[in-house]
Amino acid sequence: MNDAAARGRGDGGAVASAAAVAGVIRAAANGASRTEIGAGTGLSKAIVSERVRALVDAGLLEEAGEFGSTGGRRATRVRFRSGLVVVAAEIAMTHVRAAVVTLPGRILADEKLPLSMHEGPERVLAELERLIERQLQRARDDAAAPLTLCGVGVGIAGPVEFATGRTVHPPVHPDWHDQPVRDRLAVRFGVPAWADNEVNLMALAEQHRGAGADVADSLVVKIGSWVGAGLISNRRLHRGAQGCAGSLVTTAGGDDIAARAELLAISGQSPALQAAAGAGRTVTAQLVAELAQLGDDDCRRILAEAAEDIGTVLSVLVDFFNPAVVVVTGGVASGGGAFLARIRETVYGRSLALATRDLRIVPSDLGDDAAILGAAAMTVDELTSAGGLGDTLARLGAAPTRTGAE
Repeated sequence: MNDAAARGRGDGGAVASAAAVAGVIRAAANGASRTEIGAGTGLSKAIVSERVRALVDAGLLEEAGEFGSTGGRRATRVRFRSGLVVVAAEIAMTHVRAAVVTLPGRILADEKLPLSMHEGPERVLAELERLIERQLQRARDDAAAPLTLCGVGVGIAGPVEFATGRTVHPPVHPDWHDQPVRDRLAVRFGVPAWADNEVNLMALAEQHRGAGADVADSLVVKIGSWVGAGLISNRRLHRGAQGCAGSLVTTAGGDDIAARAELLAISGQSPALQAAAGAGRTVTAQLVAELAQLGDDDCRRILAEAAEDIGTVLSVLVDFFNPAVVVVTGGVASGGGAFLARIRETVYGRSLALATRDLRIVPSDLGDDAAILGAAAMTVDELTSAGGLGDTLARLGAAPTRTGAE
């Protein structure tokens, strides 16, 4: 008997066992039968039926047809109620993005707006709020039935204290420090909100529907303006004591790559970079990756050295954490197969043989959607957790028409 089942048999365990039921449905792509819920939670048939009935009555779940027959009685499919949605948002270094996502993870409306964090928090957050409003209206206009907004989740390119939802000294603009992003969004949209570092959310996305879905321990590394990592340990996101787990000590991020490339362009040591700069191109890590793929030796050398630096840092993490898979993502990671190959070569050459024996180092298949999908996953996880489900059900029951915030 698992812990959820044991709690479900004791006083005060109804919410915990209901959360376990929701967790099984959360993990199923097309809902789950009561038999599958029982197998996944260890709860008895009677408790499963009671919890499912309560969650249906509360408006969280619905019965939606039957699974195909396997020779016996057809099993009824139980899933999250249609019309329940969350907002998943991203504040990246160069853009903001907002999407309306169903609880199972289907994107209903989505838009990205170019906007630098260097513009400062007031402008960026105001634009994000307007972007969320537009996407909510768009999703409602396209929906066949009313939608209920249950929560908002946002990933931010910088350190975030998860317990308070506040930013902590992001290295882009002094005014970004101690911004109450979570509370601001909660007040604006009238639903619970959560904020986290965007790389943590990428790790959640990879765990739910990416390269980390089939393993218990994974590491997601984003190589953007700087290098950060998200850690999944025993299928749970590891944030650390203050929420800053995954900060990596390396200067091989995009900003450093661009700075090195700009010196070569200015000095003329790299004719290709000098020509690109002379044509008005901004020297960025993406430009270096582009020229490397076209065969420029100087850009290839810059990326190779950066990849070796990153691989050296990762080799320490691989020995210490022993993940089953390392997922590499971010704009700089698009520098071609040679970049990832150099990271692999460095990690395999420096780490313990046992730690790398079955280790996979792979690119992300989720691409630019990882942070948004992770923000949605975080929000649904929190809404249906043992600690949050009671409040979620209370809010659903308090909505007279269950149409959500207008």
